[in-house]
Amino acid sequence: MKKEKPSHFAETTQFDPRQSRPRLKEGLIQQDTGIFLRIEQGPGAGQVFTLSPGGVYLIGRDGADIALEDEKVSRKHAEIGLYGPGAFLVRDLASTNGTRLNGKRITDKAKLAHWDEIRVGDTVLRFAVVEGSVAVAVS
Repeated sequence: MKKEKPSHFAETTQFDPRQSRPRLKEGLIQQDTGIFLRIEQGPGAGQVFTLSPGGVYLIGRDGADIALEDEKVSRKHAEIGLYGPGAFLVRDLASTNGTRLNGKRITDKAKLAHWDEIRVGDTVLRFAVVEGSVAVAVS
């Protein structure tokens, strides 16, 4: 049997940003709805991310929309998609350590609801939807 030469395709392939669609940064979320993600446990506990505009948010390490300082979190670990009223999803991006929603491992995507718990690595995030909220300016 003939032994095949190893392919160097992966080493020479370059990413072309024009070939991928940009992540949505605004969606169909009502203006009086506040959507938040809070770090409950892990590095950065207490930090809150505002997701109210809707769209798709990348969870990961450096360079992610929701950047976490957790060594067990992949660079591109998961994403949260906010597509409209009640249309909230979390998707695992084939991460090494997986993503859990309310204690259950998800392999692709799962629907999110108010007060759901998302675990990535050693970090626990709390998803909150506040309807009828009023924006407050801080000076």
